[in-house]
Amino acid sequence: MRRKISKFNIDHIILFEMDWIDSCMKKWKTYIFMIFVVIWSGASEVIYSENICIANGSDDFGLLSVLDKSKINNEIRIKSGVNTITAGQAIYDEGGGSINISGGITLENPDLLIEGQQALINTDSETAVIENANYFFSNIPARGSSQEFRVEKGNHYILIKPTYTTCNQLDQSWELVADEILINDEEGKAKNIALRFKNIPVLYLPRLTFPTNDERKSGFLVPSFGSSSKRGVEIEIPYYWSIAPNADLKTTLNYMKKRGAEMKSELRFLTPNQVALVELNHLASDDLFNDDRTYSRINYQLNPSANTQIEITGEYASDTNYFEDLSQSTNESSRTHLTRDIVFKSFDKNWILNVGMTNYQMLDDQPKCLAIGVCEQNDPYRLKPYVNFNGNWQSKESDINFNIDSEIIFFDHLQSESGRRLKNRTTLSKIFNHSGIEVKPSLGLDYAKFESDSNKDDTKRTIPIYSLDIKANLIRISDDGDIRHSLQPRVMAVHIKYEDQSDFPFIDTIIPDFNYFQLFNQNRFIGNDRLGDTSKISYGLVAKRTQIRSGKDFFEFKFGQTLHLKDEKIGIPGYEKRKSGSLTNLASIDIAMTKSLNLKLDHYWDSDVDEIKRSQIGIEYKDSDAKRLNLAYRFRENNIKQLHGSFLWPIQDKWSFIGHYRYSIKDRKTIDQFFGINYESCCWSISAVSRKHLIYRNGETDSSFSIQFMLKGLGEFGTPINRIFEDGIFAYDQS
Repeated sequence: MRRKISKFNIDHIILFEMDWIDSCMKKWKTYIFMIFVVIWSGASEVIYSENICIANGSDDFGLLSVLDKSKINNEIRIKSGVNTITAGQAIYDEGGGSINISGGITLENPDLLIEGQQALINTDSETAVIENANYFFSNIPARGSSQEFRVEKGNHYILIKPTYTTCNQLDQSWELVADEILINDEEGKAKNIALRFKNIPVLYLPRLTFPTNDERKSGFLVPSFGSSSKRGVEIEIPYYWSIAPNADLKTTLNYMKKRGAEMKSELRFLTPNQVALVELNHLASDDLFNDDRTYSRINYQLNPSANTQIEITGEYASDTNYFEDLSQSTNESSRTHLTRDIVFKSFDKNWILNVGMTNYQMLDDQPKCLAIGVCEQNDPYRLKPYVNFNGNWQSKESDINFNIDSEIIFFDHLQSESGRRLKNRTTLSKIFNHSGIEVKPSLGLDYAKFESDSNKDDTKRTIPIYSLDIKANLIRISDDGDIRHSLQPRVMAVHIKYEDQSDFPFIDTIIPDFNYFQLFNQNRFIGNDRLGDTSKISYGLVAKRTQIRSGKDFFEFKFGQTLHLKDEKIGIPGYEKRKSGSLTNLASIDIAMTKSLNLKLDHYWDSDVDEIKRSQIGIEYKDSDAKRLNLAYRFRENNIKQLHGSFLWPIQDKWSFIGHYRYSIKDRKTIDQFFGINYESCCWSISAVSRKHLIYRNGETDSSFSIQFMLKGLGEFGTPINRIFEDGIFAYDQS
């Protein structure tokens, strides 16, 4: 028996399972998107970006509805959870358990819209066929079509002649097409996949399979290419191997015309109580270096229990020039040493214990100042082994805090002596609150002992530390509730008596970068070799004006000053001792002058030597039209004197000019520069960049040229130069 269904009798269809409709809709929206993204990008990262054309006119992206609602008087609407099915006309066959829908059908939920000319739904076999289907993902956004969309029992799906794109209908620059795609709960199979750009086929795959569950699948990833003066034309072809659910391996063939073929491997595995990363790169017989080049790295972490942890990290390079010759980053090429650590950690609520060893591989034949050593001694100390313990407890009765910081290390040095150092610092403190003002008196005792492996006498120190810290946080909210004004004054007095420490070797002590927080540290050094003698009073103020709704600071001002009451006697190489009565000053301001323009100033100076220690000024411009302009001057005494500028500037519709320039006034040399051009439409972009930057420690530079082609919502091809843009241009993003 066949009956025409209208909105007045739709409730009488008992065989139409609402749960099944809801289940199908959830699967459809997942699989339609997965079909093309997983096919194309494999295990690589899927790239999303805001579609500017869609944001300006979402109607251009929508489907041309096959439902002419002006001609439908008896529109049928079925609700199932968040899903809605709308049909022009439906005929229900009770004998066959089927519903034949004509006059257009729409299946819709907040994330997905599917429209078709007609559909056949069989409620007995739980199957459905939608003909001439169009779909639209509002959250990506993306759209596509399928000549037939079949839903089989057991969550099997068949798409005939499907397409996928993130372009709107007015500018369909690229599209993925296929003859057929079959999907089940485990995998999908696609036949004759092609990528069309400007209606020209640019890539074809006769057959391809992809996972449809959480399991990863082995396969080639998107290759990259570029060129540089030190490596020549460069092509990277990565292959991803899913070894097991908790382990994978990425192997990359990196061909460099000037040097040869390098194999890169990255192994990862993860279990409930351990995680590991192992890298191995090998270049057989470098054509310029005339020898093999190798780099390896391991990062392993084991958690035997909830309160214990074992970490093993280490790196190895075959030669001192490995990173200069083969890396693409200035930070990598300037490395002077590689660290190797093994450490056992045990911790609880109030304490942590570390037991470990540290070693180094030196990469610089004549090292400069290292962050972990001292200039004159060049190489850092090797720690073999060390134990440190830190604990903090608070008395429930008196609220007195008890802190202990202990360490013993065994060390040696290739150019100097070896021995043992024992250090323990015990501190008692208590916080008093008086109407929002916090007062914290503190009393500490620092003990250290150095035992040399030579015949030298042991060196000891026992020094008390006195401090008083007073701070407040004053807040006022504007009448409209949208602006928060805060004022944070702070005063701290510290006294540490002088005791000769010249017999202690320099193992791990450095001069920290002076900032507002360092202003209120008790010890002016970082490390345990020296405890700086001082009698000082530090005071400072932080003022902010913040929009509560957005969290943006319209204004931030910091000012701090330290008054030294006694001459300093303890120093380390590179540190100028302060005299009694001298002032150390610091000031910074960050102000939004307009909605688009920010000004940043940072200044640190010392009245004792009457000279500037550090200074920086920066101007940042960013408007709603994607214009970016940054100008900065940086000065650091005896180290840095640089000019820096970067910009991203639209020059014509969809075209932008991009650049970055950093110049050392002190060395009279360009450190890094790149200039490029970028084209960006609704759904694709292309960028070309020429770069020249300092890469060798002897002052030599490397020149490179990179091209990146991106299909938004699908993937990128060429050299991933977005990282260059993000590093060089403040507030740059892919939108």
